[in-house]
Amino acid sequence: MTASFDYTGHGTGTSLLIEGATIVSMDPQVGDLARGDVLVQGARIAAVGPALEAPAGAERIDAEGMILIPGLIDSHTHMWQAPLKGLGAGLWGAADYSRHVFPLREKFSALDMHEATFACGVEMLDNGITTVLDFCHNVMTPAHAEQSIAAHRRTGQRILFDYGMLGAFDTLAAEHGWRLAQIRDLAGGMEPGGLLRLGIALGSLEYAGLDLVRTEIELGRELGLPMSFHQNPPGQIFALHEAGLLRGDLLPVHANVATDHELSLLAAHGCGISFTVEGEFGGGRPMSIISRAHRAGVTPSLGVDIPSRVALDLFAQMRLTFQVLRNEEATVERIAGRWPLARRPGTPHAQPRHMLQYTTVNAARALGLGDEIGRIAPGLRADLVLLRTGPYGMSLGDPAAHVALQSCAADVDTVLVDGRVRKRHGRLLDLDPAEAAAATRRVRERVLGPAHAAQADQAGQADRAVSA
Repeated sequence: MTASFDYTGHGTGTSLLIEGATIVSMDPQVGDLARGDVLVQGARIAAVGPALEAPAGAERIDAEGMILIPGLIDSHTHMWQAPLKGLGAGLWGAADYSRHVFPLREKFSALDMHEATFACGVEMLDNGITTVLDFCHNVMTPAHAEQSIAAHRRTGQRILFDYGMLGAFDTLAAEHGWRLAQIRDLAGGMEPGGLLRLGIALGSLEYAGLDLVRTEIELGRELGLPMSFHQNPPGQIFALHEAGLLRGDLLPVHANVATDHELSLLAAHGCGISFTVEGEFGGGRPMSIISRAHRAGVTPSLGVDIPSRVALDLFAQMRLTFQVLRNEEATVERIAGRWPLARRPGTPHAQPRHMLQYTTVNAARALGLGDEIGRIAPGLRADLVLLRTGPYGMSLGDPAAHVALQSCAADVDTVLVDGRVRKRHGRLLDLDPAEAAAATRRVRERVLGPAHAAQADQAGQADRAVSA
């Protein structure tokens, strides 16, 4: 598409017809279409169905043999960590992370925040992730937030920028005032309905304490901002409930040790939970929480969490999550003496389609955008991804299962955000991966030293040589 990109989230009035795709709409009214079309007008989906007519002059995309899905939504990632890719590869528990990765945030300048966030956004868009909750817990100065936001405007990804209240642990209370004031200022400058929205990444209860967190929640509700928080130690959801603070505008992350009672409280308020399964599972956390949350009506969504350890790839998260859920259910059956496995009512509960639900419908709801994105239906924003299925063809059965268990980031052929084509024929149109790689190299050189930047640059040159 040749229309100019103005980063505001408004459509330009252009029309686009995606023709002949297998459509996995994730919308109960639309359903799946073995072969169908989607008409996009401006920023929104105008029609979904077989053999649609397009207005004169509309651009057309031949999607024969491809699967069309809603744009993937990541509900929890610390995007500033993207240049630290690999530093967390061998982490062993939270202590390793706190010792080797998290302290590096204090070395990030505002410029580093801009370049790291830009590089992360480019890679995510390339991988079909159209929307992210950027849990930015590295707002060390006002400029850190400003430059992160500037980077988001530059990439044009749909972003919920959750302003991080967690500064240096020994100055949290002293710096609380200017952070609250900046949130208020930023909220006043956000364009309604734009690609970029503001939220609050609450200070962790174990570090900030209930009084500071209460002040943050009160400001968020005054300004109408969604909020998210790390839920690691036990009992924090109940503590928020007891304090009268638990509502549907709060999105807990992890919550691996939440009790069934806490899940019932979240369900009563219409809350979801963001799970970052690769980090949680690899870190030895209990994983029964996902199935318990799903069954309790607390909608799960998925996030990459720490790019220092986990690839910016939601397809990998879907596959791993499905296997973790199936293993948890199988363990329950085995312990109960029901072995070998046999189907019985309600078991197995986890299905491949649920994984795509977690990264589209549920994630959109978790970000407060359930009426705007996450499904392919008339009137919704046109955040769309086309996946190649060749050269070996689509799986038998449910096409959503192909997406969740067979597809990978390399299959992403076309990406639309707000009706604009950002990637086509496997290549980004208005963003340059080489520019993102250069930004990563500069951050590494400043934060880690020239040796790390040179190592990454050599690896990149080797990859480019192989591709050539």
